[in-house]
Amino acid sequence: MRALKVTFLLVSLGALVLIGVQPGMAVEKDGHLVVHAFPKQAYVYADGEPIVESLGHFITLSPGEHRIDLYNYGYKPETRTVRLTSHKTTHLDVTMEPLPGEVSGPWGCITLEGAPRAAVLLNGTDPATFFVGHGDEFNNHWIWKQELIVPPGKHQLTVAYLDRDPWTTTVDVQANQRVVVDAYKGVRKTVAWSDGERLKEEPQFRGGLASTRVVVVKVSGEFSASSGQVNCGDTAHLTWSSKGAGKTDLNGAPISATDDQTVQPKQTTTYKFTAAGPGGVYTSDATVNVDTAIPASLSVSPTDVDSDHRNTATVTWSAPNADSVTIDPIGTVGPSGSRDVQVTPTKMTAGPIDQNITYTLHATNVCGGSETRTASLHLTGNSGVVNNAVNEPPAPQAEAPKVAENTTTEPLPATASQLPLIGLMGILSLAAAASLSIIEKILA
Repeated sequence: MRALKVTFLLVSLGALVLIGVQPGMAVEKDGHLVVHAFPKQAYVYADGEPIVESLGHFITLSPGEHRIDLYNYGYKPETRTVRLTSHKTTHLDVTMEPLPGEVSGPWGCITLEGAPRAAVLLNGTDPATFFVGHGDEFNNHWIWKQELIVPPGKHQLTVAYLDRDPWTTTVDVQANQRVVVDAYKGVRKTVAWSDGERLKEEPQFRGGLASTRVVVVKVSGEFSASSGQVNCGDTAHLTWSSKGAGKTDLNGAPISATDDQTVQPKQTTTYKFTAAGPGGVYTSDATVNVDTAIPASLSVSPTDVDSDHRNTATVTWSAPNADSVTIDPIGTVGPSGSRDVQVTPTKMTAGPIDQNITYTLHATNVCGGSETRTASLHLTGNSGVVNNAVNEPPAPQAEAPKVAENTTTEPLPATASQLPLIGLMGILSLAAAASLSIIEKILA
């Protein structure tokens, strides 16, 4: 780990004395950083490590780029990037923005001894959220009082300095009581604190020449959901606010301290709001129950159809909590509606028609809900099919014989039954010719 050194500048009796607050001498090639901050008591973190308060100190760091964070309770944290050069001093000017509002009691008080340069955090270890000051602001309760004033209750007090492991102890502070803590040891004693009864409303931070008062805001909040019961696909509205928190989240996701949000849960969901800060932790839950059921309905009218007189019916359906709806044999339809359909037998049979025609609705939604409904009608009438009749196509006609070109043919008799008559007529013709020939010879 890089060498890191803090040097304290003390002007006393006209002489400038340099006091190192970390063992070891500065490396000659290091650069120096002087932070001029408002308020002057602001505490400096360099590259994520707690270093020292800005007032009266310069910081020795290796050459190069460094991240500088400034914290002071009652002010917004500030972050800067600086580049240091060997043998040179860099100056950084930062004016911090105060947080509005005053704080009211009841209160208790903590006095911390034995950690004058260390950062002090309450109820957490992230300085951006839980920093309250440094040890030299809370170690005196004489004429020039230096007080850490907190809401009554148990608090986790953490002392962090340079690269040492942070030290944490639990401090139970009651109203109008002052608890004295020895750093790295624990609670030393608890005494009465009469100032708690006299104080009314105080600013979050007040710093003087030799006195400091940090008044920690108790973390409070409100959280609610517009509805505890929604249908699948419907929305609910979440609203929250908090006071005194440095960090707020909703189900673990960071959110602003006061805001609202519209949610559309697909299943029953519990939303947890958390607000945390030096003044404690506020949590609240809100559960939104999601109704995944689909109250589907399906009907057909009329329920009796005589095909000899009509062949239509009307199918009506409703599935208001569904995203997808189909009806067999119609197909995909909307969540609700009606449709005229043509009614035909599912199977043609001989003789009268006597069948039940069924329509089936299937509905689902993205929340996992599903439902099925059926509706039927009775179809009667005459099919027009005769029992035992066979409908066959007529036989194809025979093609007339082709006649050879330039060929003379005698017409054939229409039927074979005419052939004996033709032979008899030939015989009679021959007999007549023979008789005529004989008569001609006799006469000659």
